[in-house]
Amino acid sequence: MKKYSLCAVLCFFVLCFSPAQATDRDNAEDFPAAADAENPDCIYDKALLGDCIIHMKKITSPFKGSAPAIEMLFYAPFVWEQAESSNGWGREGKTLRYYEEVVPGTPIIFSITNKINDVYYYKCEGVHPCALPMYEEGEGAQMLERFIFFKFTAYADKGGLFENRLDNYLYALDTHTKLLYSYGMPTDFKKVIGNNYIPLSWQAYETAPNTKDAGLKFYEYDPVGFVSLDDTYEFFTIKTNMHIYDWWYDAITVGKTMEEVKVKRFMPVVNPDAETDWTVRDDKRPVASPYRRR
Repeated sequence: MKKYSLCAVLCFFVLCFSPAQATDRDNAEDFPAAADAENPDCIYDKALLGDCIIHMKKITSPFKGSAPAIEMLFYAPFVWEQAESSNGWGREGKTLRYYEEVVPGTPIIFSITNKINDVYYYKCEGVHPCALPMYEEGEGAQMLERFIFFKFTAYADKGGLFENRLDNYLYALDTHTKLLYSYGMPTDFKKVIGNNYIPLSWQAYETAPNTKDAGLKFYEYDPVGFVSLDDTYEFFTIKTNMHIYDWWYDAITVGKTMEEVKVKRFMPVVNPDAETDWTVRDDKRPVASPYRRR
């Protein structure tokens, strides 16, 4: 039974995101400031984001990849508290976290589920958690004031034969446009039973070996999704407001060998066919970044 548990739980590491659909509340045409990425209240008022509590509602069926249904809570029983940096991630006085004992999973066999335990969610607001020089002062620092960065740590199969610690980047939220960006990638992976790969040694795109030569800042790549006000997407029967584009789901699951996984997984894109109108809110119509280099 341990093998069944491992296969299901470890699929989780590479399936940290869920697609969703838009609603009328998120239609940019309803908001006069929607086209101005410099306005913090474009699309909808920044104040509506509240405490920006990223949260995993449940780990879904192992037959669907054990992907977590992730949501953005604006107000919740969870409370952010000051925290130290986590494995080189975070900044003094700017790092917050909250704890959740368990994220419930889906039954696999008998009483075994693919739950995860000892979950810490982290956020770093207004500064880059990796302390990159390009964002320390001037225009670089000013630009980051609109972003909130997230990650989490947890244990899969805690106390079991195949226990593994997770330490994964999540997203960076642009609080102006309400778009979501990926801001880094693993530079190594651990292969485990079932041909699954645990991401390790994350780095910012600006410094990661696979992306640093592009010379792009994380927000110049295409966004990976957006946050809506309502839970309008049903992710394997679970409602959520985290809208993630299909291309990003493909990017985090691509590869069947270690060599291919190291080269292709978590790679950002600048897609010439992406919608140039970044105010479009449709998870089937990925948009270009409003900050894309011209």
